[in-house]
Amino acid sequence: MDNKKKRVLDAISHRQTDLVPWNFELTPGAVENIKRLAGCEDAFAYLENHMLRAKYKKNTRLENGNEKDLFGVTWMASKDGGDVGIIAEYPLEEDELGDYRFPEVDKEFASGICDQLEADHGEHFTMFSITMGFFERSWSLRGMENIMIDMCIHEPFTFQLYEKILDHHLELLDTVLDRDFDAVYFGDDWGQQRRSIMGPNMWRKYIKPGFKEMFEKVKSKGKKIVLHSCGDIEEFFPELIHMGLDVYNTVQPEIYDLKKIKREYGKDLTFYGGISTQQFLPYASADEVKEKTREILDIMFRDGGYILSPTHTATPDIPAENLVAMIEAVKNYR
Repeated sequence: MDNKKKRVLDAISHRQTDLVPWNFELTPGAVENIKRLAGCEDAFAYLENHMLRAKYKKNTRLENGNEKDLFGVTWMASKDGGDVGIIAEYPLEEDELGDYRFPEVDKEFASGICDQLEADHGEHFTMFSITMGFFERSWSLRGMENIMIDMCIHEPFTFQLYEKILDHHLELLDTVLDRDFDAVYFGDDWGQQRRSIMGPNMWRKYIKPGFKEMFEKVKSKGKKIVLHSCGDIEEFFPELIHMGLDVYNTVQPEIYDLKKIKREYGKDLTFYGGISTQQFLPYASADEVKEKTREILDIMFRDGGYILSPTHTATPDIPAENLVAMIEAVKNYR
């Protein structure tokens, strides 16, 4: 087993590693910045990432430059080389499914993602990624304001919607879980800058049951579970641990007390993130980044349970030198 994959597995098992594993994801603009800095063709190889994530995501480009995803949601094209992130058209305008039909699982596409992960031959910790996981998929279909209202006053429809999303994801998991990769990465933002978007009662009512079922299916095949959720979801940590979560991303230092969450949850969760893209990396010097990285490692490194990364996908406004400075700090940390 290559040291990169072993470091991640050791970190998840809460064993002390020689170096903290790291992983940086980049927008296309940030990739070009790294290439220019390093004079290389493969930015990810240059960064020596420890993880490899492949997304079950296939958008169709429209004539106006927008994109339509597998669920029929239309997204506005990004102007800065980043990910599409603003919805132009919601398929479900009313609180009923009407003529809308959920997509069939694209088994050929899913198999191709698994082929890509297996072609890594164990060099990295590999993750099959389900983006717009559950709550995000519901608001992408309905709109954020509408789904929040639905949760409060349109219970039968809301349960029906989440059941349909769950059925799709369970079939997708059945399609891929016998393949040779290390983890399923679920992307589903639940947090705001302070506490969760929908609150604990609505989370337990609509979101938790579906994730519990998906987690159980993943665990039954011996794979790890990685959950990405932006914002403050500390109130859910005990339940997520009980459900079997292994790795939590993203750990935003402007939101979490890192010493507190490491002390209270560090024996059960591996934290993945820690260096802020919101308030630090775009504005800091390389020397400041090295100092901040050492500061975070002092808190998070002990007894494993930590994977270093920017808190979000790196965008072009983050100097490439700052990403390299993080890695240099890790390699020299003792």
